[in-house]
Amino acid sequence: MPFGLGFSQLIRRLVGPRRREASIDPPGARPTGDPSGERDPAKQDQQSRASAWVKAFEAGLLNPPANVRDAAGWDRYWRNHLEFGMGDQAFADQMASDDSLPEFLVGRRARTILCAGNGFSYEAIALAILGFEVTSLDLSSVPTEVMEATLRDPQHPLRQVVGFSLREDGAWTLETAVDPAMGAPMHKSAGFPPRAGGSLILATGDLMDPEICRGPFDVVIERRTVQLFRDGERREALDHLTRRLATPGTFVSHQHDGGWGPGKPRQHHAEEWLRSHGFEFPTTMEGAEVAHAPRVARLVYTSG
Repeated sequence: MPFGLGFSQLIRRLVGPRRREASIDPPGARPTGDPSGERDPAKQDQQSRASAWVKAFEAGLLNPPANVRDAAGWDRYWRNHLEFGMGDQAFADQMASDDSLPEFLVGRRARTILCAGNGFSYEAIALAILGFEVTSLDLSSVPTEVMEATLRDPQHPLRQVVGFSLREDGAWTLETAVDPAMGAPMHKSAGFPPRAGGSLILATGDLMDPEICRGPFDVVIERRTVQLFRDGERREALDHLTRRLATPGTFVSHQHDGGWGPGKPRQHHAEEWLRSHGFEFPTTMEGAEVAHAPRVARLVYTSG
C-alpha cells in the first residue's frame, strides 16, 4: 500500500465518518439515467460529501483564522478540514512536489530539516522517507495528535517496514530504506529513491518563539505560512525562521497567490528581504558554487 493512500485512509478511520447532509436532490426525485428510482450508494455518498463541503466553504469554516497566531483558531481549521475533506491539502502538496529538491539538498550537504507550519502536509513524512532528519512544526496540536495516533495503528504501512522504530513521543526513525514502489508520492523521483536513516519528530508551537525547535537546521521549509502574517510581522517571521538555520543553510519559501492573473507581477514576498540579508539564489549559481554558498534561498511561487 502506498504511504500517501494509507495515511488518508487511516485519518478517515480515526476521525470517524464525516457529517452526512440531506440528499441534494428533491425528495422523491429520480436520478437522471436511473429508471428504477434506486440511488447508487457510492454516488449518493459522494454527492452528500460534496454538498457538505460546499456548505462548509460558503460558511467560512475552511478559511484560515484571521489571526495567524491563534492556536485555537488553527485547531478549529484543521478539525473542520478533517470533517469535510482534506482535498485542499492534497492539492497543495501536489503543487509543492518537486522531484529535484531532495537531490539539491543533498548537494548542499543537508541532513536536518525543519518544516515550519507543516500542518497535515505530507512533505515532512516524504523527506524523512528520503533519508533526512525532519522536524515538523505547527501551531495547532491537531496534526500532531492525529499523526501520532495514525502511526500507532498497527496497519499503517510504515509499521510493516523492517527497521521502523516508533518512540513514545511519536517520533520515528527508519534504519532501512523502504521499497521505492511504496515511497511517498511527494518529491518522488526515480533518480533519488528512499534512503535509510531518515527520522521525523512532531512538534507543536509558535514559530515566533525562538525557544521552539531552536535548531540549528541545515534546511528550513515554510509553505504558504509566512504569507499569512501581516506585513509588519512577515519580516519578523522570516527573521525567526532564518535564525534557526545552520551555516551553510538553505531556506525554502513557498508563496501561493490564488488571485494572480496574466499581466500581474509574480515577485515572491520574501525575495527582497532575503537578498538584503545575504541570501543567494540557486537560479544564478551552479555546481560547487551552490554546494558551498553559506546561505541559499529556494523560492516557489504558485498561482491558480
